[in-house]
Amino acid sequence: MRRMARFHATVELVRPRTLLVSPLSYCVGAAVAGHPFDAVVLLGVLIHIAAPLAANAHNAVTDLVEDGKNVPGRLTLVETAGVGLLRRTVYAGLALMLVLSLVISLAQSLLWVFSVFLVLGYSSPRWRLKGRPVVGMAVFSMAVTEPYIAGALLGDSWGEIPRYDSYEPLLIGLFLFCWYFAKGIMKNVPDYAGDKAAGLRTIPALMSSQHSAAWAAATATTLVYAAFPVLVLVGDLPDRLLVAALVGVPAVANMAAMVRARTPLQYNLVGQRDMYVSVVFLGLLLLGLRPTPGSALIGLLAVAVMAGSDVFGMDSRASRHLDRTDATVPAAGEGIQRSDA
Repeated sequence: MRRMARFHATVELVRPRTLLVSPLSYCVGAAVAGHPFDAVVLLGVLIHIAAPLAANAHNAVTDLVEDGKNVPGRLTLVETAGVGLLRRTVYAGLALMLVLSLVISLAQSLLWVFSVFLVLGYSSPRWRLKGRPVVGMAVFSMAVTEPYIAGALLGDSWGEIPRYDSYEPLLIGLFLFCWYFAKGIMKNVPDYAGDKAAGLRTIPALMSSQHSAAWAAATATTLVYAAFPVLVLVGDLPDRLLVAALVGVPAVANMAAMVRARTPLQYNLVGQRDMYVSVVFLGLLLLGLRPTPGSALIGLLAVAVMAGSDVFGMDSRASRHLDRTDATVPAAGEGIQRSDA
């Protein structure tokens, strides 16, 4: 029973529903490169599942102060899983990424170094990049930008990098960066109180109130989705990509709900719905770039994994974890000491 409880707690802390945007972005990059969906791409998908998995395990250990206020139930999950197991999960994820990167290509191997910095630097006490307004959002944006770059750099051999005759790859990459930058602002709105208490200088935490932060997130999200069809038309991208622009409608509607939100539960539900919006958008983007049954299957599978995760409650931000807990909230710079090594 104890081992099963630790396993379930660890699964919730690595948050399966959040592990999908990175591999989807990688597939988008591979489609831009014209690389077939072969065994190499499958290995790349595994890398970009392992990266956010390791990041989530790492954040669970480092974000105890803000989580104690934002998602109190997460502290109980950390105690159940054990800090030692979570740290081993981080190291195992990074090691798997290294091995697979060395198999795939030289470019992917070099990107592994950057990925390690992203995974560890975002919330580590030493760098705490998440607490810097612009830098933190830029690093968060790498959750989709780095996988996209990795996919777009796939060549026909280990040391080859494809050459492009158009600006299409650059335009899509820049949009993905801006798109997830806006999402990062939205993501931090539900964490407004805890981030302020922890002294984090996220963009929402710099606002005078959580309501003002919600308006900032809604504005940024609306602008970035409105910019996408303009980018497609002006940037001479495939017209099929305009289908993905339709996702802007539920995205903006969800932001309207965030502006109306007043309780932690309401803010949290906005964030949960936004992840569905993001996955569907990337799925349609992939389908527009490579309109094949395989692309459609990848998108549907991603949505199914999210739905399954929610149905079975495999997420540390599930609504039940918003309730107060008896777990002790450590002081800033401290952590739950139990390691279960």
